[in-house]
Amino acid sequence: MNRLVRAETRRLLRHPLALALAALFVFGSLYCAWVSERVAAHNITQVQDNLDFLPSSCESRQNTPEQKVRCLADVPLQAAGLERIQDRFTAEGVRAAQAQHPVGALLWTVRLLTSIPGLALLVMLAAFSVAGEWSRGSIVPLLLYESRLGRLLAAKTVAVWLWSLVLLCVSGAVTAAFGMLYGRDAYPLPSPGALGSVLADTGLGVVAGAAVLAGAAAVAVALAALLRQPLRAFLAGMLVLVLVVRTSAAPGLGAWLPGGALADLVGFGAVDGVWDHFWISTDPSTAPVLLRVLPTLALIGLLWVWLDRHNRTRDRA
Repeated sequence: MNRLVRAETRRLLRHPLALALAALFVFGSLYCAWVSERVAAHNITQVQDNLDFLPSSCESRQNTPEQKVRCLADVPLQAAGLERIQDRFTAEGVRAAQAQHPVGALLWTVRLLTSIPGLALLVMLAAFSVAGEWSRGSIVPLLLYESRLGRLLAAKTVAVWLWSLVLLCVSGAVTAAFGMLYGRDAYPLPSPGALGSVLADTGLGVVAGAAVLAGAAAVAVALAALLRQPLRAFLAGMLVLVLVVRTSAAPGLGAWLPGGALADLVGFGAVDGVWDHFWISTDPSTAPVLLRVLPTLALIGLLWVWLDRHNRTRDRA
């Protein structure tokens, strides 16, 4: 099995589509980080300028003494409103500042990779690399080497998962380098926190993100093996992704469905809105998130059981 996994991983890492999608994600993630940092720094500067200007805004020559008095009386109320906006912009700045941190950039990247942009690329890769082997007929020599289709598909799933982890590391390193060498000077932002807290948050986020990517790879490869046509597999995978996203906030059940559970597992509620993931659960649950992930794992297991039986029936026919 290890030899099969290594062989499939080497083949996938050299696949032209895998390289193209990886480059697309790296540059896309870098662009999102740049936009996030620029917007956050601009918002913080703008609201601070408004707060500084507020006390002197009443000193207009056109204002009568009575108007100045009323204006000064309204200053505390306006300042309180601006301070609430400042707190929100500061929180967004802290999240954007993760992309400028050598460790936090990995957490920033894993949340993008486990949201719609990254999962769409993973579905496309599985569809055109796995299902494409059936449409081209190149699956035949692989089955001659490994006659057990289940083991071959498991190796392909691990290969897709390892591709996503390599992409995560590369993209996180590029984002961190950009943030430290350019972003910190061009777009000053609040600190994301002490090193210990950033390490803890990043560690939990990466573990959760790796679990989400493993489940997504298993579903994408299973669909590709069932449909055996790249375009059909890609469209089916995108349909599943849309259903997962749209049901993440379903009343009463959203927190237990795959979208809501996985969103809470990765911590999408703290993601910057510049690249909105659409997976913020609006139906919070008091049940532990690890318990709410069990139905998703059961669904993935049932999909693989059905895949195994479907392939056995097809082979007999």
